Amino acid sequence: MFNLKDYQQRTLDSLTNYFNECNKIDDANTAFYKVTKKSFGTGVSYTPVKGLEGIPYVCLRVPTGGGKTIMACHSIEIVQNQLLQTDHSVVLWLVPSNAIKEQTINALKDPSHPYRRALDGSLGSVNVLDTVDALYIKRATLDTTTTIIVSTMQAFRVEDTQGRKVYESSGSLMDHFSGISNEILERLEKNEQGIYKKSLANVLHMRRPILIVDEAHNARTELSFDTLSRFNPSCIIEFTATPDTEDNPSNVLYSVSAAELKAEEMIKIPIYLETRSDWKEIISISVAKRNALEKVARLEKQKTGEYIRPVALIQAQPNRKGRISVTAEVIEKYLCEELKISKEEIAVETGNRRDLEGVNILSDRCPIKYVITVQALKEGWDCPFAYVLCSVAEMRSSTAIEQLLGRIMRMPKAKFKKQAELNRAYAFATSQNFFEAANALTDALVQNGFNKQEAKEFVRRSNSEQQELEWDGAAEEDNDLYHLLGSYSVKLPERPNLENLPNMIAEKLAYDEETSTITIYGEIDDQDKRELENCFETDTGKKVIKQVCEKLNSLSMHNSLAPSERGEKFEVPALAIKQGDLFEIFEETHFLEHTWKLTDYDALLTREEYSGSGNSGQVGEITVTDKGRVQAKFVTELQQQLHAFNIETGWTAIDLSVWLDRNISHPDISPAETSIYFSRVIRTLIDERGISLEKLVIDRYKLKNAMVKKIDLFREKAKQDSFQQCLFNDLEDQIIVTPEVCFSFNPIQYPCSTYYKGSYKFQKHFYPQVGELNERGEEVECAQFIDTLPEVKFWARNLERKGKYSFWLQTSTDKFYPDFVCLLTDGRYLVIEYKGEDRWSNDDSKEKRDIGLLWESKSNGKCLFIMPKGKDMDAIRAKISKK
Repeated sequence: MFNLKDYQQRTLDSLTNYFNECNKIDDANTAFYKVTKKSFGTGVSYTPVKGLEGIPYVCLRVPTGGGKTIMACHSIEIVQNQLLQTDHSVVLWLVPSNAIKEQTINALKDPSHPYRRALDGSLGSVNVLDTVDALYIKRATLDTTTTIIVSTMQAFRVEDTQGRKVYESSGSLMDHFSGISNEILERLEKNEQGIYKKSLANVLHMRRPILIVDEAHNARTELSFDTLSRFNPSCIIEFTATPDTEDNPSNVLYSVSAAELKAEEMIKIPIYLETRSDWKEIISISVAKRNALEKVARLEKQKTGEYIRPVALIQAQPNRKGRISVTAEVIEKYLCEELKISKEEIAVETGNRRDLEGVNILSDRCPIKYVITVQALKEGWDCPFAYVLCSVAEMRSSTAIEQLLGRIMRMPKAKFKKQAELNRAYAFATSQNFFEAANALTDALVQNGFNKQEAKEFVRRSNSEQQELEWDGAAEEDNDLYHLLGSYSVKLPERPNLENLPNMIAEKLAYDEETSTITIYGEIDDQDKRELENCFETDTGKKVIKQVCEKLNSLSMHNSLAPSERGEKFEVPALAIKQGDLFEIFEETHFLEHTWKLTDYDALLTREEYSGSGNSGQVGEITVTDKGRVQAKFVTELQQQLHAFNIETGWTAIDLSVWLDRNISHPDISPAETSIYFSRVIRTLIDERGISLEKLVIDRYKLKNAMVKKIDLFREKAKQDSFQQCLFNDLEDQIIVTPEVCFSFNPIQYPCSTYYKGSYKFQKHFYPQVGELNERGEEVECAQFIDTLPEVKFWARNLERKGKYSFWLQTSTDKFYPDFVCLLTDGRYLVIEYKGEDRWSNDDSKEKRDIGLLWESKSNGKCLFIMPKGKDMDAIRAKISKK
């Protein structure tokens, strides 16, 4: 099974939370504000869709290469469970073009494809079809399977021949309308005689489809929303790299950063840019780079067995009348005749030539190494082997290279390679001005979903664009160049052996085999320098690299580099447990060995926990808002309509118990335990509360949610008891804080979702940018206070739930990620968790203080923990002063 990346799971969790809130408060607007406040720190106002004001419409922003489609597959189960509360649904999946439609359908139908496996694993029986097949869909299919109709927006236009059929009556669809209540039929689209049409549009209208919008930018126009409203969707989920912010603003529920993609090894970053004024020269350099990468790819295969054939994408000029143009034909001729490249290694993709049609470019039998195009490649074409982008046209605007840039960013197999050169992308452009080309490239990254700050950091000047070091040159010029590029290059007297270099050092280097040039980014400390010197065999080579490191370090003193860029290490002792002669970070498994029994707990669901009213006979509730606007209770009405198609008969109490067991996750409880407990709950509801089995079956999703909450409470209680017993009694003597077990802040990766945008300039933050910190509020005031303390050498804004990139302490229920981690000038560590006065004394804060103070007490004075009460900044100063 394909495992989701952490950022993908966080994105889907936000969707789960949103639909949970929609269900609880029956208001898409308020639910959106609450969830975005949790994600972004401040609530975001909600923009309803014109004509579909009641329905939930949210956007998940994911940069190019982030895996939007796999998340879309998983989102269907979330909507079914959290919003619709049905076993099956109808999904209308919109894509931007016919090419992508065919690609998506093929992937969703392929049993071996990760997309299909995600659907099968979460939804069971799934049926995938296009709009033509949907015109003949049987009612029994919709009743028993989750049906996904993949289409373009254009296919539903009335002007389109196929689109008209969607709105016309069809004898093939008559069965869908039998036995349907008049209340539902009255809402359907009617013909001129006032009789409802037996059309696919009306079938969809009754079934309340989940609407997934996959990068379909044209689905956001007013006309398109009018079209979509005819299908009466239950919700709209948009997956895109570039949400609309003006005409029809997207409701961005969650935003993924490019830094998160890089940390999860999804994309090739940074992008090295080189410019030349002559188109032949830029193509020759591009070919040389591709050839050099092919040699590196052979080394990669020797080490890992992974096959990679680096591909260069070459953007030609269009054939313009009356002007000399470097067309695809001209470039192909130059490659073949001047550079002696075999014709079978070249593919041309233009309006009248489609050499890639039906070609599997990832096959080890495919000879293609160069792809020449003009405007764009076939939509949906995906090639992680594409490493080099060469544009013979002046790269003055982002639109010229936006799509092609996205093609060279995907990492093969979403995994970093041993050879650092294969973790980057390379761009070459015909341009008189490097900075003009760099700006165009940066803007193109923004159009691929990067924020502006990330885009600037991820575009770098290539080796041959760098100036060589002049050991007796002017320091002022060196300093200016270093400040501009953050790097230096030098020609080496020998080829270094960089294969065994640690990744953290390799990330700071770029070696060009063709020119024997090495580029070093940032500062190199003494240990890094020794590692680099060991890569050379001769004394001359060792001497050159030593001089480079000394030069860089002297330059960095004159520049405002962050500690992470200067090569500083930030290692914080963790809370550990001694197991024999070994030390391990203390985490959940150390206290979960104490088993707990669900059958020891109460099996009665109170009226507060589960009302038992169900949906039977309910009518959509109508309220009047404070502005006098009439508003229907959307979720209640939606679930009521869908239950009309899911009349369940013949269920026994055992059937319901089995269904609950299958739909409630319980990896820590045996099936034997849950089987007994679920049967008790059902019997108690029937015998003691007088709720019929039929009502429980109809209302099983609400029953499931109530039981999940109750079991979670029991689980938390069992964990808390076990946690307290282990940490403060049984294992207390084994708990230790030692420099042998440390968490290390990664100097290269800082995968924050958002960046601080305030006016205050932080001076001591470990990374160049401060992540996930609001511009205003008490938390940023605390950060500013820390930044001004003379006792603080540097500090980091600790990212919440970012796995190996965040410092954490284990609590009874979860990992605790303190807000700020500091290294003091005297070598001690200070960890700060900021809490407003209103939250300082709650149970969650108390447990966090307890575990933080335990960490402090076990460190022999090396570590300090403080949770100031609101704005009590003096408490932080007092904690530092106390020795």
